[in-house]
Amino acid sequence: MSKGTPESSSSSSENNQESLSNRARETGQTLKELVNSIGRKSKAVAEQTSAELKEAAKDDKSSAKDAADIQMLGSYIESIITIFEDTMDRIMEHPSYDEQHGMLVGFKKILEEEVNVIDARLSMAKRLKRLEPSHDSETLKDKIEERKRSNAMDTDLVNPPLPDRDEARTMAEMVEDDRDKI
Repeated sequence: MSKGTPESSSSSSENNQESLSNRARETGQTLKELVNSIGRKSKAVAEQTSAELKEAAKDDKSSAKDAADIQMLGSYIESIITIFEDTMDRIMEHPSYDEQHGMLVGFKKILEEEVNVIDARLSMAKRLKRLEPSHDSETLKDKIEERKRSNAMDTDLVNPPLPDRDEARTMAEMVEDDRDKI
């Protein structure tokens, strides 16, 4: 029964310390990676939540604006709704579903055209709004003159008319000239 020499026990103790040190380092590294991972995940969730809140706020603003726009119609809104409901009721009175289908498709097309008219009038109102005299120093005449100047600049960008046939070259002639240069 021989016990280990003092040298072998000190060597074993050093190996244990190195092993413990390596394990502690590895554990620390793993912990660090875990914390970084949690941080990245938290950041992603926070960004997503922030984006959702911004979108919800935007929706609330647009809903409030939509409600205000509808309220501006005032008494007209009731007659618009009544006409729509009466038309739908009359269509549903027809016994044949084929007739109802055809009438509904036609009614939908009419409504789409009405939306196009509304869009065109909105566009015109926006353009005219820019021409209205404002409280600024700029008057209606100044705005009209600016528009004339911008139209004049636009005409400079338009291609000049093509010359008569005598001066014009055909595409084939231009290709031949290009081949000669090569």
